[in-house]
Amino acid sequence: MEEKINIAEVLKNKPQGTKLYNLLYNIDVELDTIVTTGTKTIVWCTDKIDNNDVCHRFYSEFGTIEGYPDGLQILLPSKEMRDWRKFLWKKGDVLVTEDGSVHIIFEKFEDDAYTMFSGKYYYSKDGKKAYSYFRECDDVITEEFTLETEDAAQTYISTIEERLDGKLNRETLEIEKTQSEFKNGDILFVKCKGSTFIEIFNYSKKNGDLYDHASLDTTIHELDISGEYKIFKENIIEIRLATEEEKQQLFDALEKEGKAWDAEKKQIVDLKPKCEFKPFDKVLGRNEKGDVWEAELFSHYKEKSRYPFCCIGFSRKYCIPYNKETAHLLETTDDWEGGEQ
Repeated sequence: MEEKINIAEVLKNKPQGTKLYNLLYNIDVELDTIVTTGTKTIVWCTDKIDNNDVCHRFYSEFGTIEGYPDGLQILLPSKEMRDWRKFLWKKGDVLVTEDGSVHIIFEKFEDDAYTMFSGKYYYSKDGKKAYSYFRECDDVITEEFTLETEDAAQTYISTIEERLDGKLNRETLEIEKTQSEFKNGDILFVKCKGSTFIEIFNYSKKNGDLYDHASLDTTIHELDISGEYKIFKENIIEIRLATEEEKQQLFDALEKEGKAWDAEKKQIVDLKPKCEFKPFDKVLGRNEKGDVWEAELFSHYKEKSRYPFCCIGFSRKYCIPYNKETAHLLETTDDWEGGEQ
């Protein structure tokens, strides 16, 4: 015989107003309070009747009519979902379908009917024994899932951690990367509250704060190469090694500033100009991509300036030689095939 569930224990930490269902009267009720006397525990609920008057309903700790603990269980999670064991699911529980083909980590129920829930790390096996994997999933059907056994749940979690190269925090449902595993010069993707960064890792303090050689804020497209930028550990949601595409995004941003990453020296270095200018050389200059090229006479190069190409008249961020091959670019915004300096 299936063991009775002590509904009072299930509900004791639920907030007042939690929606439940009375099978006997076919009505929704709200949890009010749980009272324990010397001999019994009473689950006290309320519902509204005519003229919005409040009616009080009393149940035993097993969800039967108060005073009849062995009677019919009439207090249920909802009319549509009547399984108290599923109502017990908590954030971080590993759930599985009856055939074992799908796993997911429970996050929360979607509504008061408890028929749908949302979760993370959805992991399904198709007919070819291959696996598909999604980080988040909404509107999952409660009826299709049950609580996974402890051993199988740990196997599932180990699989997820191996794929994402970190440890799963079952309270936050986030994968946490051990920062000490990163080496000086590793290029990282760091997701924070409100921003994402691609950065060249320098070191982390014992408290987990990150320091970098260079950092690209991809949210506002801002590059920092001061080497003094710090990301506080408490702001980090996700941290991992950057993909090749993400690395290239950082390298492109550095190149636009005339900089590059020297992996051997472990430092940001200046790009060498593709052509050397001499004083009074004819050049075309502009300060931003998309600006019109203007004719200039080159004067000298100021290495640490944001506009390093000093010309007679203005200083320029970008400078190319003026000759037969580039003359057509004057007063246009076209890019030079030879690459801007």
